[in-house]
Amino acid sequence: MWRWGFNFPQLTDTTNLLFVTRRAAGKTNGLLLGGIIAGVAVLTLAGAWFLGGFSDPFRGIDKIDAAAYAESAKPFQGGTYQFEGVVDSDLGFERGVGRLIAFEVTSSNRHHFLPVLIPEKLSKINPQKGQSYRVMVNGRNSGLLVVEAIEKI
Repeated sequence: MWRWGFNFPQLTDTTNLLFVTRRAAGKTNGLLLGGIIAGVAVLTLAGAWFLGGFSDPFRGIDKIDAAAYAESAKPFQGGTYQFEGVVDSDLGFERGVGRLIAFEVTSSNRHHFLPVLIPEKLSKINPQKGQSYRVMVNGRNSGLLVVEAIEKI
């Protein structure tokens, strides 16, 4: 009997003692491994969230080759592309259609101009000459690039 009045049972069979010890250690290792995996998953998701990985509409979209587009717009029909450019000029507005803007884009160390239609559904965007934008466009059958998403840089 111990000082506090508690009696420990006497173990006479050592195999039972080893089995109990192994089983307890196995549960602890499983919980530890599960905790580590959950911690890594949480840190990965938090990192992607804070770096904007979940909200970037431009992620995975190919950059347009402005030099190739200047030579022929046909290969770009039906594709979705992105570019960063500076507004050069406003080429006009037509109600029900949208605004046609010329963007200056640097490609292959040369400056090129891309005509881009900002549809009327994006009329809250009012680009001014000299402003920089990141633009996602869709190539239409006519060769015209139509804005799908745009954000000011």
